[in-house]
Amino acid sequence: MEDKSKILEEETDKILEGVEEIEEVFTKLEENPIVELVASTNFFTLRALECTKLIVNCFKALAALPLVTPPICKIRRSQYIEIRDRLNSLKTSFTELQGNLNILIPLVSPQRPLTATEQAVKTSNLSAIALKIPDVFTDVTFMKLECERIKKAREF
Repeated sequence: MEDKSKILEEETDKILEGVEEIEEVFTKLEENPIVELVASTNFFTLRALECTKLIVNCFKALAALPLVTPPICKIRRSQYIEIRDRLNSLKTSFTELQGNLNILIPLVSPQRPLTATEQAVKTSNLSAIALKIPDVFTDVTFMKLECERIKKAREF
């Protein structure tokens, strides 16, 4: 059986790496949204899949911890639970945003001028995506900080 501290180390590193990758993708999206979204018509589906993998890493880490972490423990179940919950929330948001993207893609470079209704739909879907980006960065920042706290606690 693998050492539980080794499991925590590996799973935390995988979570941190995955969260940093999500951050990098969203930084590119923030810089040039139309290009990034049109380049990958399944942009948010891919992000949801990344979240799913990271959720599995959280479950593996939780399995390595005792069911109740005593108050003196520097690494707590609640840290992984909060990361898992934020990943689940992001996964749900990404699934919803993929719906926005599916509607948006045909409206980005149409063969004809958009009607007023189509333009309103395009604007609404772009706004929904743009408004979610700061929330993603907030969640990513939180998860990165928690992973860094866990890594720091392992060093002692």
